[in-house]
Amino acid sequence: MIRSSADPKGTDPQMSELLPIIGDTPSAKPGLGFKSYTAALASAIRGGQPAQFTIGIYGAWGSGKSSLLNAIGRELERHDDVLQVTFDAWRYERADHIIVPLLHRLHTAIPKLGDKTITEKVRRALMSVVRSVTFQLGPVSVDPSKAVNSNEQDYLAGLDAAYAQPYADMRAIGEALGDRRRVAVLIDDLDRCSPHKVVSLLEAINLVMDVPGFVFVLALDYDVLVKAVSDRYPYASGHVFIEKMVQVPFRVPRLDLPPTSFLHELIPGWERYTAALPSSFSNIAYDVATLALEANPRQVKRFVNSLLVLLRVAEERLTRPDPRLLAGLVGLQLRWPAEYQDLATAVYADDSNPTDPLLNEQQPELAKYARGFFEPGHTADDLKVLLQLTESVGSPDSYSPYEAGEYSSGLQQSAAKHELREHRYHELLAALQQNGFHESSRWGDSYQHNDLPNYRVKFGTTAVRFEVKGGDGQWKLGVSLSLSRESKKALELIFDRDALRTAVDRGVTLSYPDTVE
Repeated sequence: MIRSSADPKGTDPQMSELLPIIGDTPSAKPGLGFKSYTAALASAIRGGQPAQFTIGIYGAWGSGKSSLLNAIGRELERHDDVLQVTFDAWRYERADHIIVPLLHRLHTAIPKLGDKTITEKVRRALMSVVRSVTFQLGPVSVDPSKAVNSNEQDYLAGLDAAYAQPYADMRAIGEALGDRRRVAVLIDDLDRCSPHKVVSLLEAINLVMDVPGFVFVLALDYDVLVKAVSDRYPYASGHVFIEKMVQVPFRVPRLDLPPTSFLHELIPGWERYTAALPSSFSNIAYDVATLALEANPRQVKRFVNSLLVLLRVAEERLTRPDPRLLAGLVGLQLRWPAEYQDLATAVYADDSNPTDPLLNEQQPELAKYARGFFEPGHTADDLKVLLQLTESVGSPDSYSPYEAGEYSSGLQQSAAKHELREHRYHELLAALQQNGFHESSRWGDSYQHNDLPNYRVKFGTTAVRFEVKGGDGQWKLGVSLSLSRESKKALELIFDRDALRTAVDRGVTLSYPDTVE
């Protein structure tokens, strides 16, 4: 076994082989400013009058909504005037009517109040809702001209059981609770459910469970909520629908990370991970977290896990990679996977300055990040070994939660961008073929012209590269143009060979944004 350089004391070899990995589990005691959010929201739940309102905790993928919800529940447990009931909506995604398991969860929690009257009223309300669902699903048809009084009475009784009785029974629970007690229903993972289930639960809260004594707290992505409402009601405003339902909106703010202690606050038991990481890792992680990962807790954990694995792989290969450069590549891969792929293309093409396209001021966040991690002197040879490492932990198909928005309306924006790039890729490809360029069998996804043997056009995921062969026989980048922003200039260079030679030979930075983003 190769002993890790991070294990100088010669600890148990079997233990040193174990690699600690951070689990993505919500914390009941989150740090990084969450304590103040917890106190404020718990106070609102306990003090709002009447106890008949809904709080929306909004946050993007991985922003810490579940941890905040857990912390609120933990705070509420300290007080006798409120019963908190947790409900993981996604667990019941396959339930025909999600309100039934929600009421059942209430039925199992209410006895903690020690009041048999309230427990019986919850049981009665649960049965009312079940009967309501059964009635609405059953085949009901009444012909008024043939109906007899008894049938009419049965039918009207059925209507009462389906629509009036559940609401009356729910109100009875609120009346039994009185003014001094309330039930806080904390609902998590609603945005992981299908749009239909999201709206169904909202409607249940609004129509059946909107009664005195109940405070609902929903933790979800606001954009997902708007999209779910819009899908269900295409002619209604999702924003207005939500405003009527949610009386207290709260967006989880972007975390303000303290440079020296954020890993200790974010990751419980952080000390157990430090032995497997370089001593400078805290500073490196802070730069990646703030410049690339938008201080997103889930992404920071994924980043740390990736580094733990890659450093162990490097150790087994008896290599010592530059930890800052390796971390910079992983951060680039997590936040800007398409640009990472373009960098890999440039590196494997032996581009003399492969990181130059990352400094495109059209993407100021990317440019700032690149200046912090990639020095002008980093060559293709410097990066090849590291790319072989980082490619093993990348996401498929250039996926990024920031661009694609795993649980947000950003998904639509990403699809539109992808479609635009595809359209312009095929547009440029047709222009190349029309003007005598042919695909190079030696260089995949690149095109050359018989009259321009020292020039080639090479496609990346998000950009088209115009390259020139140097005196040493190596290809180098002349101009890199964005498929979504600068395709007009790319077309100009394809159609005008003199302009292509001039632009590529000079290697000038071009910016000719298209009119359509």
